[in-house]
Amino acid sequence: MANHQRILEFENGFNFRDLGGYRTTNGKSLKWNNLVRSAHLSYFTHAEQRKLYGYGIRTIIDFRSTSEVALYPDQLTSFMNYIRIPVFDNDLTESNISVTEARKSFSKDSQAGLNRMMEVYCQFVTDEKAQEAFHTFIKKLCLHSAQGGVLFHCSAGKDRTGLGAIYLLNLLQVPADIIYQDYILTNKASTKMIKERLRYAVKNDLGDNYLHSIYDLSTANRCYYDQAISLINNKYGGMTSYLKDVLQISNSMVEQLRYLYLTK
Repeated sequence: MANHQRILEFENGFNFRDLGGYRTTNGKSLKWNNLVRSAHLSYFTHAEQRKLYGYGIRTIIDFRSTSEVALYPDQLTSFMNYIRIPVFDNDLTESNISVTEARKSFSKDSQAGLNRMMEVYCQFVTDEKAQEAFHTFIKKLCLHSAQGGVLFHCSAGKDRTGLGAIYLLNLLQVPADIIYQDYILTNKASTKMIKERLRYAVKNDLGDNYLHSIYDLSTANRCYYDQAISLINNKYGGMTSYLKDVLQISNSMVEQLRYLYLTK
């Protein structure tokens, strides 16, 4: 049996995770080397590009806005198929916010970062552009598997990527507790990045309010997850209804996803 790893290590990237091996409610499991989620790939070396290609990834789906991509473009081998599906027109998750802008927004209130993220998770669910983006994401997954594995990402690989994974894993019939565990695994897979942001804040004496907010902006949080799920349940009648009626995921798309990404 192959020795598969959930968290994939890249020196110049973080939060890389293979979704393979997750068990479904009907006894199947997700195939390895087919679905990978991550943060951005803008610092990848040629060796890391080749490593990702060698892992079987052939398609990259990027959830970032135009401005984010302009600042930090993915570094990819020419053999990769690159698809951009912006969830928002701007980076509402503040993943790439400058220290100057962050101090203006998050130094006066220790709850500012938490409150921002709670608002953003509402927008993930209710914003029409976000809904359209996640529909397109699922549609692309149905079309591109034959060309190899798919990696999907945003800037930090936790919020836009996290919602995409939540929807995808639900469609593949992964149990809710496993879906949450995958969501929160961001914090372990992003430890180095989180510590660097906090260390910078302490070293430069940016204050406790800023420190709390940066932590909340940089981590996955149970209350963010619950915010999205509760809104889906209370406003749209549950995940099944939301995926079918709001994201417009057809039965044929669901069947195709399960055929492509689950063990037989």
